[in-house]
Amino acid sequence: RKVLADTVEYCKQRQQFGQPIGSFQVLQHRMVDMYMEVEQAVAAVYLAVLNLEASPDVRSRAVSAAKATVGRAARFVGQQAVQLHGGMGMTEELATGHYFKRLTALQYEFGSTDYHLARYAELTKA
Repeated sequence: RKVLADTVEYCKQRQQFGQPIGSFQVLQHRMVDMYMEVEQAVAAVYLAVLNLEASPDVRSRAVSAAKATVGRAARFVGQQAVQLHGGMGMTEELATGHYFKRLTALQYEFGSTDYHLARYAELTKA
């Protein structure tokens, strides 16, 4: 959420063609896509938490779904944030580049997104 909030704030301040880049519809759509990814990830985590005391199969499916959803969202939001910040996105001056690197590394903690997607599919078949 911090990466998204920083990106929205940056887009409100950054001027191009005499107006904030956040006023351009195409960039607004990208920020909405970022918001949707974050909210889907939060919902998947809530669902996993609600299923912690469920049967092992249900719990495993919910946890793998959450991990895959969070991993995908983290990568997407991080990439979009860097793109919307332009060259500033990877500088040490802003935290965006640090967050992107951190989100990319965390994507592989406790199994990659691909692993958890495959695990979810396998558990769903059973």
